[in-house]
Amino acid sequence: MTGDARARPPRRLSGLWGLARLGLATLCVGTATGLAVLLLVWIVHSVEHLVWGSAEGSFLDGLALPSPWWLPIVTLSAAGVIAAIGWYLLRRFGRRISSVEEGVAGKRMPALETAADTVIQVTSVALGASIGKEVAPRELSAMAGSKIVGWFRIDARWSMILVASAAGAGLAAVYNVPLAGALFAIEILLARFSAGAAVVALSISAIATFVARPLVADDSLYHVDDVSVTPSLLVAAVLIGPLMGWTATSFSAVTARLSRRRPTGWKLLLVLPVTFAAVGVLGAFFPLVLGNGRALATAGFDHAQPALLLIALAVMKYVATAVSLGSGAVGGTLQPSVAIGAALGAAAAAGWALIWPGADGTALAVVAAGAFLAANMRAPFTAIALIIEFTGTGLTLLLPIFLAVAGSLAASRLTTGGGLRRFAPIDPGRE
Repeated sequence: MTGDARARPPRRLSGLWGLARLGLATLCVGTATGLAVLLLVWIVHSVEHLVWGSAEGSFLDGLALPSPWWLPIVTLSAAGVIAAIGWYLLRRFGRRISSVEEGVAGKRMPALETAADTVIQVTSVALGASIGKEVAPRELSAMAGSKIVGWFRIDARWSMILVASAAGAGLAAVYNVPLAGALFAIEILLARFSAGAAVVALSISAIATFVARPLVADDSLYHVDDVSVTPSLLVAAVLIGPLMGWTATSFSAVTARLSRRRPTGWKLLLVLPVTFAAVGVLGAFFPLVLGNGRALATAGFDHAQPALLLIALAVMKYVATAVSLGSGAVGGTLQPSVAIGAALGAAAAAGWALIWPGADGTALAVVAAGAFLAANMRAPFTAIALIIEFTGTGLTLLLPIFLAVAGSLAASRLTTGGGLRRFAPIDPGRE
C-alpha cells in the first residue's frame, strides 16, 4: 500500500457504502489511467513529429524512409545519451522503482521516480529505440492506481484488483484494446478469475480507453485486408505454431537473461549510448527495425517486402530488441513480438503457397504473430485478444489462431523442460 494507506488502516468494503466507495474508486482509477496514457501518448507523438517530421503520421508508424539517411544514427545516439543519463541519475539518486507486480502486491510505487522512468521509456521509443512502449503506461497507471486506493482506504483484496486493473487499462488505453487490457489484469497480474475482478477490470479498461480517446483513435492499430479461412490456412496454422513457440521461447530467454545482466553505474553511461548508436546505424539501412515494431508488423501484414528480406528484418528486430534491453534500457517486448511473428508469418506464407496454395498470406501473418506473442507472454487468452483487437479481424481467424497458439505454447513448454504441466505466466511488469 501507499504511505497514506499505512497511516490510515483500510476499511473493509461492505454494504451499500462499501459498494459506492468501490465504484467511485473504480471511476477515479479509470480516469487517472486514461489521463496518464494521454500524457505518454502526447509525449510520443510530439517527439516523433519533431524528429521525424511527418504531418500525416510519424515515420515510425507510417513506414516512410528517413531523410536524410543518417538521421536514425543521430537520433538513436541522442536517445542513448539522454536515456543513459536519465536512468543513471534515477538509479543512483532516486528511490527504487517498484515493478507493476510489486505495486499489485501492495509495495509503494514512488510517484516522481516512476513518472520520470516512464517518460524516459516513451521518449526513447519515439526517438527510434527498438523496444516496446507498453511497460510505461502500465507502470504509470499502476502507480496512479496505488495512490488512489490509498486515498479511498480500500482493503488489500480490492486494492490488488484495482491496481492490477489500472495496469491492464494502461495497456488497453494506449493501444485501444479494452478487452485485452482487462484480460491482462486478470490472467497475468492477478492469475485468478472472479466475477468482481472481471467487473472492475472491464470497467476501468473501458473508462481509461474512453478518456484516452482524444489521442488514441477508436480504431484498430493495424489495418489489414479482409481475410478468409481455408483448409490450407488451418494446416499452415498447425505447422507454424510450434515454430513460433520455439522462436518466441528463445527470444524470451535471451531478453530475460540480458536484462538481468544489464550494466549499472558508470558502465550504463557507456554501454547504452553505444548500443543505441549501433541500432541507429542498422536503422539507417533497414529503417523497419526502428521503433517499437509497428512499422515492421505492418510490412508483414501488408506483404510489403520480399520474403527473404522479412526473415532478415525479423532476425535484426530480435537482436536489436534483445541487445537494447540488455544494455540498460527499460521497455517491453509486446510490439517487437508482434513484429517478429508477423514478418516470419508473411515469409512463411510465401513458401507455403508453393506447397499448398490457398492460404491467405495476411491471415497467416496474423496467426503467426498471435502464436509468437502467446509464447512470449505465456498468456494465451490475453495474446489472442490482443492480436484480434490489434488487427480488427474479429472472429474470422479465431480457429487458426487457436490452433497456432496451442501448438506454440506446447512447443514452448516442451522446449523449456516443463513438459505439459501447468503453464505459468512470466513476469511482464518491467520486461
